[in-house]
Amino acid sequence: MFQANFITDCPPDSIEWCPIRHDIFACGTYLYNPENMTRQGSIYLFQYNSLTKTIDIIQHQTTNGILDLKWINYSSDLIYLSTVSALGQLSLYTLNDLTKSILCEDVTNDQTIALSHSWLNAINNYVVISDQQGYLTICELDNTNGLRFTQSWLAHEYECWTSIWDKHDSNIIYSGADDTLLKIWDIRDCKQPIHINRKHTMGICSIISNESNSYEFLTGSFDEYLRQWDKRQMNEPLKQIKLGGGVWKMKSHPLNQNILLCACMQNGFVIVDLKTSIILCNYKQHGSLAYGCDWQYNDSMNQLSELMDDCMNEQTTATCDKKILSDSLIASCSFYDKTVHVWKQQI
Repeated sequence: MFQANFITDCPPDSIEWCPIRHDIFACGTYLYNPENMTRQGSIYLFQYNSLTKTIDIIQHQTTNGILDLKWINYSSDLIYLSTVSALGQLSLYTLNDLTKSILCEDVTNDQTIALSHSWLNAINNYVVISDQQGYLTICELDNTNGLRFTQSWLAHEYECWTSIWDKHDSNIIYSGADDTLLKIWDIRDCKQPIHINRKHTMGICSIISNESNSYEFLTGSFDEYLRQWDKRQMNEPLKQIKLGGGVWKMKSHPLNQNILLCACMQNGFVIVDLKTSIILCNYKQHGSLAYGCDWQYNDSMNQLSELMDDCMNEQTTATCDKKILSDSLIASCSFYDKTVHVWKQQI
């Protein structure tokens, strides 16, 4: 159910709710100009007003093209907005000021486009960056907000669209690329991947690690399939669900890992129940490629968490899931029509 929209200056490709200011979300944009070969962009800090149902600008900063952004909890009382850009730079901003980054470092060779990044800040503030040439680069953020390079290697022959840390093993990284290959790496020795999976028929554009199950993770591909994997047995996926569009981005619900929000490019945004493989919602009110999406962090979800603890049978669990979804706001963005939406599933 549509709540509000906003038109950005450049096409938006990434979006994420702030984990400590629950009515605020960030959005990154990217525009390639073939005439002068420039890649410009911007960062928006939006506030969603639930009373007026409007998306209001808090801050707006022109930048190089932004390919990915993330909020990171640097400490218990400090949060940064992290971005990677079309010039191969990683930047950090404070919540209160987007006009000047507190860190801006080159993290790719020869200003190659940085495509994604993933933080391991729960342990040692490490970050892995993937780029257009297929490289993975690992850096560490120190106590003085300096970035120390630890290692970089050619992981894929084509664009490495995504890379993430395993949420249960800080030595393991997953990467997926336009070469259709899913690779698993042990960073203690990156000369060869510890596993190469060839089951995808097109490029891999999204990967997420399961927070509640140390063996499972998910991949999304341009071949339109969401796949669930067990890293102990990689011959075949545990399940695969066709979503009708390239699965560009995936976000698990904060309260239920089995409920997944997916940006499915030409098929809009899809909410799927992994447990049942049922598509719960297909939001198609955007007019262009579905790229960025995220669930809102919400204080009221503490009450829903208590409700889930009381779910003792299948019927009650279904009721809990409906309640969770009806109370969950979603921010999403589509590329060519330069549109941001805030919405929730119609129950």
